[in-house]
Amino acid sequence: MSVESIGGTVVRSLGVLIAEEKDIVRARLAAQLEGLGHRVVGVARDGRTAVTNARELQPDLMVLDLHLPPNDGIEAARAILTRQAIPSILLTGYGAADLVRRAQEAGVLAYLTWPVDARSLGATIETALTRYRELGILCEQDGDLQRALCTRIVVERAKRMLMRRLRVEETAAFDYLLRYSLSTGRPMRDEAADLLTAEDLWFGKAQIVQCVNVVLRALAQRGALGPSQAA
Repeated sequence: MSVESIGGTVVRSLGVLIAEEKDIVRARLAAQLEGLGHRVVGVARDGRTAVTNARELQPDLMVLDLHLPPNDGIEAARAILTRQAIPSILLTGYGAADLVRRAQEAGVLAYLTWPVDARSLGATIETALTRYRELGILCEQDGDLQRALCTRIVVERAKRMLMRRLRVEETAAFDYLLRYSLSTGRPMRDEAADLLTAEDLWFGKAQIVQCVNVVLRALAQRGALGPSQAA
């Protein structure tokens, strides 16, 4: 990974492995990556070649198509990421929940829906790199990549909950979990699991939510809360 200046803006130049069966998609991705200041260090038209190239080329980033033969891009990513940690992006035409779950379990860090423009590609790369740094922190806590990948599934769920409840960005949600973990001396995996359990206890039951809403409306009618607080 190197640093270059393009148009007066400093960017990180990544060596990228593209795993894509279709020539036209592969060529467009390569052009967009090079336009963003990155280098294509290898291409693969099937999962077996992708696994070999990842081992031999040691890329800074991988972009894998979902429909990569002989199985799919998720299984290729799984085979690669059991041996080495590489920021990875899955290229797909849709984002169904079961697909996201499988990809996350395999260690994929971000997703792109095709067709994609350069701006979306650049933003997704930054997301993958941010989550890769987070994975590194989890590896330090867990002491093992595969264990950290399992922990990441729980942490991602807790992050989404914090983003929704606290209305914060993804990085802020992770920082919150990390600070809490450091302050208690407990692994992020345990803190994330406890937060999810607490949310389910308080917000997962319709009766509790209904009671809270009744109390808020009663307080609002008595003038104890302002309109925005009652909402």
